[in-house]
Amino acid sequence: MRRHLVSAAIGWIAAACSVLMASGAGAADVTSNLLWWPQATPLIEANSFEARFGAFAHGVGGKEKGSADINAELLFPRLPLFGLPPELAVFVPRPQVGVMINTAGKTSYVYGGAVWTVNITPRFFLEPMFGGVVHNGQTEATDPDRVSLGCHVMFHTGLSAGFRIDEHWTLLATWDHISNAGSCSRNVGLNDYGLKLGYRF
Repeated sequence: MRRHLVSAAIGWIAAACSVLMASGAGAADVTSNLLWWPQATPLIEANSFEARFGAFAHGVGGKEKGSADINAELLFPRLPLFGLPPELAVFVPRPQVGVMINTAGKTSYVYGGAVWTVNITPRFFLEPMFGGVVHNGQTEATDPDRVSLGCHVMFHTGLSAGFRIDEHWTLLATWDHISNAGSCSRNVGLNDYGLKLGYRF
């Protein structure tokens, strides 16, 4: 799944570059427009906790497809800037922990990592994520309807497209992926697609 991780990374970089290019030619304009959240909207999620709940199609395109996952996660306030100027705050992530529970007894997992929020407009945003995951699935599957995941500790990545409904509620469409990037004997991942509803408090 190295190619999948590389492709995802390229996609995130391309999205960030498109935001930069759209903001104007001058460096000052780029900085000003990249960080909309301090200037343009009160809907600032960076310094708040946020609880999210969702439903996902499980294992899309693979052997475990055809069931559903229930998702719950918690986002923490953004990490300190560590001396960075405020206009670069968009590059500082928010910690994330969560759980994906399969409703048909297939692979479930807990995950943790980091989330970056890239505002496209005051209400629309993209949110790449990266971290680690521990799952209860099979490493060497004997069931034809299960995936051989190779190891129990793996990488967790994904991308959300989000919309801020108001200052508290957020709706996200999310691609969620786990794999081991070739670090174990098998390298078959899982892809989930679904919707999440978040509440900032």
